[in-house]
Amino acid sequence: MRILLIDDEVEILSLLKDTLESFGYEVEMALDGEMGVDMFKESINNGKKFDLLIIDYRMYGKDGLQVSKEVMDIDKNTKILFASADPSIKKKVIEMGAVGFLLKPFTIRELIDTIKNISSRNKT
Repeated sequence: MRILLIDDEVEILSLLKDTLESFGYEVEMALDGEMGVDMFKESINNGKKFDLLIIDYRMYGKDGLQVSKEVMDIDKNTKILFASADPSIKKKVIEMGAVGFLLKPFTIRELIDTIKNISSRNKT
């Protein structure tokens, strides 16, 4: 499974990337929303579309909601897992089409279980 992490906190990105790779996932990182949208577009153009985007809500520049809207406008079937410390946006992101929501701080187990759940839903 190819995963794109979009978050403006470098330490969190690096930790998540290393952890997810240790579970066998192929992971790339975007340091802000604009970079994330660009990497998503590039992945479609080169035929290696990401299977899942994990997007933070609060970021410098484009926030997670803006990124999600742009990505969904390009491909409405994109799987987005939202991660935020703000529980008030959960309903909104699910209505926008996100396949999941993780409340920060979350455990690695919660993250892996959520990804596995999303992956198994795709296979049915």
